[in-house]
Amino acid sequence: SELLAHELLCPQGGPSCEYYLVLAQTHILKKDFAKAEEYLQQAAQMDYLSPNVWGLKGHLYFLSGNHAEAKACYERTISFVVDASEMHFIFLRLGLIYLEEKELDELTEAEDALSEANALNNYNAEVWAYLALVCLKVGRQLEAEQAYKYTIKLKLKDEALLAEIHTVQETVGFGNPSF
Repeated sequence: SELLAHELLCPQGGPSCEYYLVLAQTHILKKDFAKAEEYLQQAAQMDYLSPNVWGLKGHLYFLSGNHAEAKACYERTISFVVDASEMHFIFLRLGLIYLEEKELDELTEAEDALSEANALNNYNAEVWAYLALVCLKVGRQLEAEQAYKYTIKLKLKDEALLAEIHTVQETVGFGNPSF
């Protein structure tokens, strides 16, 4: 596959930023984070201002459990004028990090990030689920119920996440229209 990537993305002038990004992505999927990071460094050297470089860096940190670094990379990605590809993933994961940090001002940022993810891909049950959680935590009853309805309608697969939503719904006493 590396040979194929080479054929596809290497013009005569040598490897491009995209070439390294494809390799980095392949290694992230294989959970070979060290190798992925090497390729990302090379991509960044070729195009430091590529939102895709920063987005992928964010995913790398996110998946390897370094959420502080991931947050910095994601925030940088969304500060670019040009969108990275798969922006909804970036907003979803950024929203998640904000949720984990549980600071109230961060919750509105989480909501912004998740709403953004939602606008980009509103068939994603996970985005609706996290949106429901944020709305429950900031006491927005109507939005919480709306988001929860979509979470169920789109058949959220993540049992743990669903359980967490139900726990928070019981704690705050609203958010589940079927109660």
